[in-house]
Amino acid sequence: MTNKDVFSNKFYIPPQGDIVCQVTDEYGDIVVADTEDYRILRFEGINEQSKMLKKDVNLPVHQYSKAMLMATTFTSGRPALLLGLGGGALLRALHSLNDQRVVDVVELRSGVLSVAREWFTLPESDKISYYIEDAEHYLRRESIPQYDLIFSDLYSAFSMEPRQGTEVFLRLCLSTLSDEGWLVLNYYEVPRTGSAFHSALQAVFGEVLYCRVPSGNVVIYAARKPHQHTINERREQAKLLLSRLGIGGETGDLSKNITPLFP
Repeated sequence: MTNKDVFSNKFYIPPQGDIVCQVTDEYGDIVVADTEDYRILRFEGINEQSKMLKKDVNLPVHQYSKAMLMATTFTSGRPALLLGLGGGALLRALHSLNDQRVVDVVELRSGVLSVAREWFTLPESDKISYYIEDAEHYLRRESIPQYDLIFSDLYSAFSMEPRQGTEVFLRLCLSTLSDEGWLVLNYYEVPRTGSAFHSALQAVFGEVLYCRVPSGNVVIYAARKPHQHTINERREQAKLLLSRLGIGGETGDLSKNITPLFP
């Protein structure tokens, strides 16, 4: 099995909507499509990278985005780092929840940022900074802030960025997390016991949770050190956030999927 096969999104969504914008950079096509209710970002015209509800642009659409947002209840801190912008769904939701939150956004492709600004209603704020840079290069900078939340959502048109599943990457993230910080990572499966990634998570972090979402993605929450909250308390915190977003009734069961990775 090739690396492409291993890291592929197994849940292919046929392209929808009428193409309203298409640009090409050194990495391939960036496509924007419209349906009556949604605006959709795709790479290479294949899988949905991001989806925006036109009548409420701050409401996350994809289940994995909602699962990633649940981590905002795990820490009272504010500064956040987004690795991978896409169409800005996570950024819009974070800003709407707290417009005073400082957010640094790292995106590899300048074309993605340009398209997101033009077509996906990115919030304008002096609290938000954008960096066109490779995520690993950014994490290796000599001087970067400490973050309470790091959201890592690094995907190409066809697969997850393999470095996102390595111990080297996890340790780079740990080095810039605050003492109470959490890494929130969009992964493609529950890390298997005995796998290199499972062992790396156990070696690097003090507490690791995960949430399997209906699309098949798995969101991993990893903290520098263990916390005193029970898993039921975490689920209740997350459920309240979903209700605050107005999606608790629709996806209330999502919070119940938060599970410790290690016994």
